[in-house]
Amino acid sequence: MKIPFWVLSFFLLMTSLGSCVKDDELSITEPTRYTNADVKSYADLFKIFWTVMDQRYAYFYEQKKTGGMDWNAVYHEYYPKFAALKTFGRSTENDGDIDADQKKAQKYFEEIINPIMDVHFYVKISMPVSNNGIIGTYTFEGNARKKVGAANKYYFDLKYNYMKDKLAEGSLLSESELLAGNLKSNPDIYYFSFAEFSLAKNWKINLKDRYLSPDPGNSSLLTVADIEKSTKLNEIKDVNLRTKVKNFTIGILNQWNAFPASDEVKTFKDQLAIFKTSEIISDAFIETTKKALTKSKNLIAYNKEKTYGDLLTNESGAYIEWFVGKMNNHVNYGYVFPHFQNSAMEIISRAPFYKKFLNPLHKGDFKKIIIDLRSNGGGMLIDARFFSDRFITQNKIWGYQRTKEGNGQFNYTPWVPTYANPHQFGIPSNIPIAILTDKGSVSMAEITTMMLKSQGNQVVSIGDYTAGGTAGLSSDLDEFNGGIIDKVTGYLQFYMPLMAFKNADGQVIEGIGVKPDIYVTPPTDAEINTMKNSPSAFIDRVMNEAIKYISSK
Repeated sequence: MKIPFWVLSFFLLMTSLGSCVKDDELSITEPTRYTNADVKSYADLFKIFWTVMDQRYAYFYEQKKTGGMDWNAVYHEYYPKFAALKTFGRSTENDGDIDADQKKAQKYFEEIINPIMDVHFYVKISMPVSNNGIIGTYTFEGNARKKVGAANKYYFDLKYNYMKDKLAEGSLLSESELLAGNLKSNPDIYYFSFAEFSLAKNWKINLKDRYLSPDPGNSSLLTVADIEKSTKLNEIKDVNLRTKVKNFTIGILNQWNAFPASDEVKTFKDQLAIFKTSEIISDAFIETTKKALTKSKNLIAYNKEKTYGDLLTNESGAYIEWFVGKMNNHVNYGYVFPHFQNSAMEIISRAPFYKKFLNPLHKGDFKKIIIDLRSNGGGMLIDARFFSDRFITQNKIWGYQRTKEGNGQFNYTPWVPTYANPHQFGIPSNIPIAILTDKGSVSMAEITTMMLKSQGNQVVSIGDYTAGGTAGLSSDLDEFNGGIIDKVTGYLQFYMPLMAFKNADGQVIEGIGVKPDIYVTPPTDAEINTMKNSPSAFIDRVMNEAIKYISSK
């Protein structure tokens, strides 16, 4: 399960919504304010667990409506059971009794947590296992029963082994991350698959507005005047040595200063301006970036002893040390050379993703595309904007979100619609798209599927149901009342999503998944074995169905 995966920014504005149910006029303890001193028994441990869930969990209404879970009834049933466990790892207690109670506690927590419908949810619970302070930590997951005997999946590394040879020459191939290119058998179909939603992190070119352009008066800059008035320089008594060292170091400074004004850097900046407004990575941009980077790496190494040769003596050593320190500031904080060099290397290494995928996509070169999200476990929110939005042409509702707005069990905000928004450099018009899914398609994979399907019947999903892990997470839960990703005392560590979700049809699909338009049964054990051991002989039934369908469009 990948973290964190998505939450829409506009939800931050929903602070003025009316309450569905009034909070009780009671003093509420925030989860992170509990301490180990509050946990003296299994009864205490259960009560804190139950209370945090009561305050923060997003699906109690749905759990009661569809699954019959009554959280208050859970308390009344299980509190006496936990209270009956008399040990808690105290030095006066018998290890056998401690072990027996700990196993009973595990069983109780499993019974309580297994029915939790939120696929992302888990909690790590620590419990004593002996009378000498040894603690055991156990992970309990939501929807655990539905995960037992789960269908076989098309894991990325297995797909890579048989799909890489089915793509045309010059395709994007990264064994652990990415697989994209035109199909040899059907050159008019572009195939795109990736292991997880970390595309922006691993492939996006992040460029600053300017490089190698310090502000006037930047105190980190070194000048010839600074060198000439240096006390360390003037402490060199040998006049000839002093003059030689001064001229040599001024020469180093001038060489470094000349680079930002060079033709290579000027051309780089011109190409940078084009990229900022078009996202186009041209051959000219790549070539000038390589030249500028090479030239920057060939500048004289001012911080190497061998650079100074015979000029480095006991008498000149203090000045040269001073000069190197000043040059470090000049290079790293004045002109900020590392920013330029890091960005140049990023442009060169990530250019193929733009030249072979993003730029042709925006130009309209791709007429049909298969997006393979099978066994994609989700990932980062930013990919919704960097990747998913590029296939959006209309502002359409693709689902609804809701969070807690109070500490009461049913204190929920109203359902708020979530919209898909076109990307500035996305597809120019709708094209046939086939999205491939299986039970390993989770979180952002499911969100992307629903986003794209909102655009019309030119988008079809093929394969198995997705995992049903649609509850929304956030890296900053302090903005909201629901959810918690944190420790609560040293005994509980929660990973609880923030938002409940339902699809555009108003159906809560948590633990159910996105229904494919064309269902294809999961791979059999025999097929998985062929996929692993004889990839060239493997027949991908889902891909065949996708090619058949999309070829007819």
